[in-house]
Amino acid sequence: MLPIPDLPDLRVVALESLVLHEQMDERRAPPLVDALQADGVLRNPPIVHPISDRAERYVVLDGANRSTAFRILGVPHILVQVVHAGNTSVQLETWNHVLSCLSAEELVQALERYPDLAFIASDLERAEYNIATGASLAYLSLPDGRALEVVGETRPLGWRVQNLNALVDSYQGLCRLSRTTARKAVGLEAVFPDLSGLIVFPRFEQEEVLKAASAGWLLPAGLTRFVISPRALRVNYPLEKLTSAQPLEAKRAELEAWLQARAESRRVRFYAESTFLFDE
Repeated sequence: MLPIPDLPDLRVVALESLVLHEQMDERRAPPLVDALQADGVLRNPPIVHPISDRAERYVVLDGANRSTAFRILGVPHILVQVVHAGNTSVQLETWNHVLSCLSAEELVQALERYPDLAFIASDLERAEYNIATGASLAYLSLPDGRALEVVGETRPLGWRVQNLNALVDSYQGLCRLSRTTARKAVGLEAVFPDLSGLIVFPRFEQEEVLKAASAGWLLPAGLTRFVISPRALRVNYPLEKLTSAQPLEAKRAELEAWLQARAESRRVRFYAESTFLFDE
């Protein structure tokens, strides 16, 4: 038997061993359930990181909705790609939230409903400094160039996570939400004609996300984006291999044999260059 090439670390693990790090967008799970049942394969394995203080426990960095779809289907095991924080191949980016459909005044009124958060007039330069130093929780950038700092408890970490959830809850469902890496609202009107404002979040450290997940503090959905390289995509692992009554060790051996066969038949391809896909 030929040796398997240096592939991403793909493993079959117990579904109950996965720990989410962010709130679930419940609207996205049912379509994934339908797609899994129709396709009969898991196309892209969730990305997970081991929890160092517990055996066989993993934080889901990307793939919360896929993991939830497996729970809905009652599948006991799932195929994942295991990565390790601190590795240069794992990078964490933070999304900011573009809010549309409300006037700026209506948006500010909605945000001010939570009593533990205060909003202070500022400017973009000062707001960026304060968010970087932990002096503020986030800031609101408005289309007219104004900035309002969102002030609330940021330490310890549990308080920051709680207040971030309260902030996102204050506008969730009131207006259309899109994600962006932009950090100022001025200029976004070209893409979002009915722009209300932009909520800019602090940049998280990987260790903070892992610590929060281990403690059960879920971040709001749509804040974190983990960039993984190399990443296993279009694995198309048969769902029946995961739903079978075989024990976990047998499924792991089956995966190893399946990967070996794919490698030997040259069906695994690595692209070193950045790639755009036009059939998603």
